[in-house]
Amino acid sequence: MQPQACPILPPALMPMPPSPSRRRANRALSPACRALALALGLAGPAAAQSPPPPAATATSPGADARLAATNLRDFDFLTDTLRRNYAGWDTKVTDANRAQLDALTQRLRAAAATATPPQLFALFGEWFAFFGDGHIGCKPLVELEPPAADLPTAGAAGTPTYDWTEASVRAQLDQLGSRRDPLEGIWRLASDRYRVGVLRVGASADAGEFAAVVLATTAANWRPGQEKARLTRAADGALRVQYRKADHSEVREVGQVVGDGVALRLGRWGTWTRAHPDPAPAVEADRLDASDQLFLRRLSPSTLWLRLPDFHDARAEPLQQLLAAHADAVASCPNLVIDLRENGGGSDYVYAPLLDLLYTRPIYRIHAELRATADNVALRRDLADRLRTERPDIAGKLDALNERMAANLGSFVTNSDKPFDVLRCAKVLPFPKRIAILIDDAGSSGEQFLLDARQSRKVTLFGYRNSAGVLDFANIVEKATPSGRWAMYWATSRSLRLPDDPVDPDGIAPDIRIPNDVLDPIGFAQAWLERQVD
Repeated sequence: MQPQACPILPPALMPMPPSPSRRRANRALSPACRALALALGLAGPAAAQSPPPPAATATSPGADARLAATNLRDFDFLTDTLRRNYAGWDTKVTDANRAQLDALTQRLRAAAATATPPQLFALFGEWFAFFGDGHIGCKPLVELEPPAADLPTAGAAGTPTYDWTEASVRAQLDQLGSRRDPLEGIWRLASDRYRVGVLRVGASADAGEFAAVVLATTAANWRPGQEKARLTRAADGALRVQYRKADHSEVREVGQVVGDGVALRLGRWGTWTRAHPDPAPAVEADRLDASDQLFLRRLSPSTLWLRLPDFHDARAEPLQQLLAAHADAVASCPNLVIDLRENGGGSDYVYAPLLDLLYTRPIYRIHAELRATADNVALRRDLADRLRTERPDIAGKLDALNERMAANLGSFVTNSDKPFDVLRCAKVLPFPKRIAILIDDAGSSGEQFLLDARQSRKVTLFGYRNSAGVLDFANIVEKATPSGRWAMYWATSRSLRLPDDPVDPDGIAPDIRIPNDVLDPIGFAQAWLERQVD
C-alpha cells in the first residue's frame, strides 16, 4: 500500500525530542541527509552550520559588558523569533496568561545579562517550558560546561553532591547484607545513560529516605556524584520521588518497586533496572526497559514481538528488510505485539509498511496548516535547496507550498482544500488477526501512528501510561542566534484537530491500562492476545 501524502511535507513530519527517560542522541548523517532529516521532521532539528564563536573570557568590566550585551541579544532573538514564527503562539498565549508570560520574560531577561552559558541555557529552557511543547527549544552549538576542575561542589540548580563511587557503594551494600532495603543497590536508567547508586541517608539506619547518586553517565549536563533523585518511603508504604530532569529541574513522581526489586517503575521517567546486587530477572531486560534496537522476535507459536524504537528516516529500509525477512511468520501468526514504548517519532512514511498489517477499514487523517512568515518561508526554501540532489520529489513539493506561503504571509496555509485525507488499502490481510500496541511515552510521528492504528478493528492499545502528548504542533525548522552559540527550533504547523481533539499535552490513552505492579508489559500484552478467541 502507498499511503496518501501528508498534508504538509510528504512524508509526514512529526518530530519530537527524545523522551525524558531516554534522551537518545541523533544519528550521524551526511549534510544532505541532515537536510532531509530536518525536512522529514526527525527527532531533533538538523545541526546548524554556523561556525562557533571565539570563546569570551569575562576578565574585565568591558568583557562583562560585552558578554551581557551578547546574552541579551540572544535572549531577545529567541523570544522575538518564537513570537513571530511559532505555529502555536496564538494557541499557547492567551489573554488569561499573557501577563504571566510578560512577567516571566522580564525576570529571565534580567537574569540573562549576568548569566554564564550554562545558566543562560537553563533560562532559555525555563522560558520555553512556559509553552509546554516539546517541538520548541534551543540547543548549544558550543561547549557550555567549564573544565571539570572548575565545576562547583554542587551541580547545576543547587543539586547536592556526594563522594560516592561504584566501589564505595558496593562496599556499603556488602556491609548491609541482609539489612539491605530492596531500594538499595546500583541501578541502570535509560539504557545505561545513567548508572546510579541508591543508599539510605539520614541519621537513623532505619530512615525511609534514600539518595540516588550518579556513578557514571553519558549525559552532558550531569557529573558523577550528583544526586539524580531523592526517594522517600512514606508511612503508608508509598514511594515518593523527587526526580531531577536533564536540566536539573525537579519534578515529583510516585515510584513502585516491582518484581521483588528487579525494577523500579517511575511513571513518565521510565523504568530503572537493578544492576547490583544481581537481580536475576525472570524476564529479558528488553521487556523491562524499552530497547534502542529494531527487532522482530517470536514469543510463542501464536505471537510475534516487533520493537520500533523510533521512526527516523534511517529506520525505513531496515524495517522493510526486517518485515521481508519474516514475511512468512507475519503472514501466518495470529497475534502481533508492536512495542512502541518511548518511540521518539520521525517520519510517517517509515511506518507505512505496517499499515497493511493492521488495516481493516479506511483510515482518516486530519491535515495541518503552516504558519506563513518570512522566516518560515526562507528556512523551508533552504531545506528545499539542500534536498534537490538526494530527494528532488520532496524538494519540489516544498517549493510549491513555500510559494503558497510566500503569497499569504501573516496567515496559515494548507496544501489542500480538504481538511483530511482518507487512506485505503487494497485488502484486509487475514494475519495478524489481533495486534497489541504498547504506547508508553511514544510521541510525535509515533502518536500519528497510534491515531492511524487505533482505527483498525485488529488493534488494542496497552500501556502503564499515555503517549507523550507531542503532536499538535510540528514541522520544525531551526535558526542560529546572533552570537552563533545556540540554535533555536520551533514548530511551523498546527493540526486541524485543534481545538476540539488535541493530543498535547496529555497524550493518547491506552485501551487497556497495565497495572503498575506488572513487571513484564510484553508478557501482559501477549497473554491478553492469546486469551482472545475468534
